[in-house]
Parts: sequence; structure tokens; C-alpha cells
Amino acid sequence: MTPEESKNNQRILDGVETLGGGYVWDAEVFAVTLMDVAVEDDAATPLCDLRGVQQIALDASGLSDATITALAGIPGLQSLVLARRRLTEGQRSELSRFVPEIIEVAD
Repeated sequence: MTPEESKNNQRILDGVETLGGGYVWDAEVFAVTLMDVAVEDDAATPLCDLRGVQQIALDASGLSDATITALAGIPGLQSLVLARRRLTEGQRSELSRFVPEIIEVAD
């Protein structure tokens, strides 16, 4: 990861903390959580610019299908955890083209 990418990641992660979320970013794990924060598209979209993130877990009740698809398409993302959102089989199939693991959490 370039110094510019690291700086951009930190800017985005500072925004995550401002929203009430959290993250782990070390040599082995890079995960972001906004599970206890209801976020809208405009708050979640910056996450798409993260580099090296492995997992994103968030309250997806206020997110559009387009934003969820954009999040799933983050290069290298391994797991997308969606709380308070039920996917149709077609949506799940579409997202699985981008990210290996999709987890739906009711609450």
C-alpha cells in the first residue's frame, strides 16, 4: 500500500469513528464496523475507497442496493456483513460475484 493510500484510509477511518463506528487495522487484520450505527448511502460510500480492507460489517437498513453492490466490489474484500437487511436470492447471487462471504444478521 502506498503512503497516499494509507493516508486516504486513515481519513476514511476517522470518519467511521466520527459516525460512532470502529475498526481494526494492523498487519494481519483490517476490518471496519458500523453495526450499531444506522448509516445512509452518503455515509457508507466513502468506504468504497478503502484499500486493503478485508471485512466490512454495517447496519444496512438504510442502504440502497447500489451502495451495497459498490461495497461488495471493493478490491480484496473477503467478507461483507449486513445487519438488518434481507437479501433476495438474486441479490445474494449478484453480490457473491464480488465478495466471497456475505453474512446477513437480523439484529
